[in-house]
Amino acid sequence: MPDPGPVARAYANGDDVFLAWAFPRIENCWGFAIQRTNVGQVGAHDQTMIHNRVGFGGDDAKPGEHRPSTDWPFQRYTWTDHDVDEGQTVSYTIIPVVKTDTGLTHQIADGVTAGPVLVSADAGDKIRAYFNRGVLLSQFIARRLPPNFDAHDLENLKSELAQNDDQLRRFLMGQLGARLLRLLDDAKTNGWHVYAALYELEDAELVAKLQALGRNAHLVLSNGSKKKRGEDGNKTAADKLAGSIDLHRRMLWSEGLGHNKFLVLAHSESEPFAVWTGSTNWATTGLCTQLNNGLLVEDDGLAQVFLDQWKLLRDDSRAGRGGVAMHFGPALLQSNDTPKAGHAGTTDWTVWFTRTTTGHDMEAAAQLINEAEHAILFLMFEPGNSGLRQVVEARLSPASTTFEPNLYVRGVVNTLHPATHGKTVAVDLVRQDKADSFRLDVIEPEGVTDLAGWATEVTRKDFLENLGGSIGHAIIHSKVLILDPFTKPVVITGSHNFSHPASANNDENLVILRNARLAERYAVNVISNYQHYRWRAYLQDSARRHRKPWDHLVKSAKWQRSDAASNRDLAFWLR
Repeated sequence: MPDPGPVARAYANGDDVFLAWAFPRIENCWGFAIQRTNVGQVGAHDQTMIHNRVGFGGDDAKPGEHRPSTDWPFQRYTWTDHDVDEGQTVSYTIIPVVKTDTGLTHQIADGVTAGPVLVSADAGDKIRAYFNRGVLLSQFIARRLPPNFDAHDLENLKSELAQNDDQLRRFLMGQLGARLLRLLDDAKTNGWHVYAALYELEDAELVAKLQALGRNAHLVLSNGSKKKRGEDGNKTAADKLAGSIDLHRRMLWSEGLGHNKFLVLAHSESEPFAVWTGSTNWATTGLCTQLNNGLLVEDDGLAQVFLDQWKLLRDDSRAGRGGVAMHFGPALLQSNDTPKAGHAGTTDWTVWFTRTTTGHDMEAAAQLINEAEHAILFLMFEPGNSGLRQVVEARLSPASTTFEPNLYVRGVVNTLHPATHGKTVAVDLVRQDKADSFRLDVIEPEGVTDLAGWATEVTRKDFLENLGGSIGHAIIHSKVLILDPFTKPVVITGSHNFSHPASANNDENLVILRNARLAERYAVNVISNYQHYRWRAYLQDSARRHRKPWDHLVKSAKWQRSDAASNRDLAFWLR
């Protein structure tokens, strides 16, 4: 644990602020109030007492009810503020709420302040990290519905959203989708060229914006997940774009996946200046109903590296059996086997493209994982049984030569369950002292019900039966590793699933950046989603054990007891 005196820290990205705090044990402390202060550009302060959605037992709270945390204090030591916007500068005062003979009292002067912090995607050096809100899907919809909603209410909501299509869509795709769409608009306005290599292209708005660019849009488009020769997962988009843009098809089928999702922006055909990459497929599910990230780097050198790769993908082919066109020719493989490195301002970057013949991309990432001294945070999708997940987990095993007992590890792994043909997702929470594994239906979360004071979440049945499944799948699709964010920060991201097949079979990009502010932005995203899933793991564990889960605040100071895992969380975040 940190020094026993009161202490608090705040960490931000462009959409959330993560808070951690610690106090010495306080007699009759029934929790903490949180006051947010919005610091205006001219020095004005707008103070708001954060509300809690969980009340005390016996309060007879109504679904969706919330009260100021001076009335319903937080009985915890970490919290994520989702109710902030890009460009705000905010600070937080954490205030003990004490029970007296006259009721609950609090004194601002007894609190401790975290911040101020700037809510921003900007990590410096013209590097920005963006995230969407796919994991908040069902809670958001539930709060738009009346209590005890039925199929008719769901249909009415769907009709309302259809009249203003953007409302739900814009919320769910968040900064990530907004920035990607704006990049394409800026390209049109400024006459820029764009060079994209895409695995999926399904979203109608993105297709329309590419089409509007005309011959300034250059696209290498895969066949998506369709592996059977002759099948084309992107046929609808390709047919619409054919003849209007510079379109090239890269049909790998059973050879592998054309799994890239990158975009290069160029002032002219020979002047690239920025690159967008990350985990986001150009599909409505990728934008809105999966958790994804987008990385934008404005750097001529990095943009040139990605443009060179785009050209190699465009030109790559070789003769197969019977004259059938095949791919992964010698020029592409020779280039992929060599890392590209450079600097964007003070940020060092390295890029690996795949497939490689040597697996050096995985070796380079594994070496960085094994060099981590203090912390590893990550989100993974389908990392397989012989990838970087196993490298991380080896650091947690006393039998391993890379074991480090004091390493702080928090990660979420999502895998579509093959036994149910992808209709359920396996969720693994990884930390150094415990591993939680459970299953969720692909419309995630499944729905938190019977929880006093909480809005009932929309369930999978509501989506699939009453809305015809039209909302989509909500899973963690992001691929990101953050190493030692507060000491020797490294961020590893891109399209790469951190798996052996990604290295050996697919078109992928793996980007490694050393940037402290970028590491903070990704760390906030990881810990917020880790805690989201940890809560659902607790609910499922309670159901398995046939016990009633925690569902209200306790009217005593006993809640202040914390376990070793919580202490380790605080020791890390309150370093």
